[in-house]
Amino acid sequence: MNVRKWCVEALYEICDEKIYSNLYLQHHLHQLNEQDRALASMIVYGTLQNQRYVRYQWEHMVKRLPDKRIMYLLDMSIYQLLFLDAIPAYAIIHEAVELSKQVQPKAKGLVNGVLRRFQREGERKLPKDEWKAISLRASLPEWIVQMWKSQYGEEACKKICESINQIHPQCVRVNVMKTSREKLMETGKYRCGCLSKDALYLEKGNAAESEEYKKGDISIQSEASQMVALWMDPQPNERILDVCSAPGSKAAHMAEHMHNQGLIVCGDIHPHRVELIKQGAKRLSLSILDAHVMDATKLEEVADAAFDGVLCDVPCTGYGVMGRKSDIKTHLNPSAMDTLIPLQYAILCCASKKVRPNGRLIYSTCTLNKKENEKQVMRFLKEHPSFLLQKEQTIFPYEHGTDGFYIALLLKKEE
Repeated sequence: MNVRKWCVEALYEICDEKIYSNLYLQHHLHQLNEQDRALASMIVYGTLQNQRYVRYQWEHMVKRLPDKRIMYLLDMSIYQLLFLDAIPAYAIIHEAVELSKQVQPKAKGLVNGVLRRFQREGERKLPKDEWKAISLRASLPEWIVQMWKSQYGEEACKKICESINQIHPQCVRVNVMKTSREKLMETGKYRCGCLSKDALYLEKGNAAESEEYKKGDISIQSEASQMVALWMDPQPNERILDVCSAPGSKAAHMAEHMHNQGLIVCGDIHPHRVELIKQGAKRLSLSILDAHVMDATKLEEVADAAFDGVLCDVPCTGYGVMGRKSDIKTHLNPSAMDTLIPLQYAILCCASKKVRPNGRLIYSTCTLNKKENEKQVMRFLKEHPSFLLQKEQTIFPYEHGTDGFYIALLLKKEE
């Protein structure tokens, strides 16, 4: 199949049918020749990451927006003209025009006219308003930039926006039961992380295709995400509950630090996601993960209330992982918080009942939003005086080149 035709369809499915970009590529990339897959991935992810900015370059040139697929064809063509220096401009424009004949023949003249005008005039000037310009450059809606500015201050907000589109190498977690970071470093394929003691960055290639991954020596997990298990500090023979566990990265990380001794009850509300936990445990030869379908707002499936540690890595808006999951940008909607915030709090309150006296409770999200993070914990502590906040941290993506994350560690007092 033609690479760019495939990309147009991928963008349509991701943006309009709301299919996750990583899942779409996982299931459809095989339709392309092997030598074309890297370029296709780059075009799709790059267009999604910069979509608001690239559309700003051409939307003023048309009286009304064209067919959706033609819009995505223009988006990805402008992306290539701006960011992919290795491909000649004439080749990008020619292929876009030829492809438009297949997608919507009547749009051939529009596509040709828009792209040639962009080639002549160059990048469109950003608005004079500093924050409008920052929002566009980062391809983010203004409301989220204003929210970050209000919550974290101007300087931190600017740094978040600057870092949001940066591409980072793949991060992996060392399986401490099988090997060490130092031993894997000797292969020359990895460099050390700077936040998690178990983190390594793969300099080139795909970790999932490596021998280390197949042997269970490593798992793919962002460095910020790894900090959750490290903050829990699980010990051998402890009993841990992970209420929103799928796909199971944090549960597996805790199990490795427990040297596969003890018990981790973990689950998810969706059966197919519970299967992902089980598959991960099997790959890593972990037998202490007891995975179930469970509703984290009720936990009727978990009778025990004496866990040494309980982890609530709750569903969230995901604003901290937009650098890695660019389709989140495509579907940003402030109203998502209206549903998620009550759900997060219900999960936290329910899970807290399963912590034994002197036990640990972790609340974490992969988002940058104080309403979902600090304010949730503040409210919980006010309404649950039997818990104390030991520490909390917001990990900003610009600090360590990793995801944005929030983690809070709470301790339950003696009865």
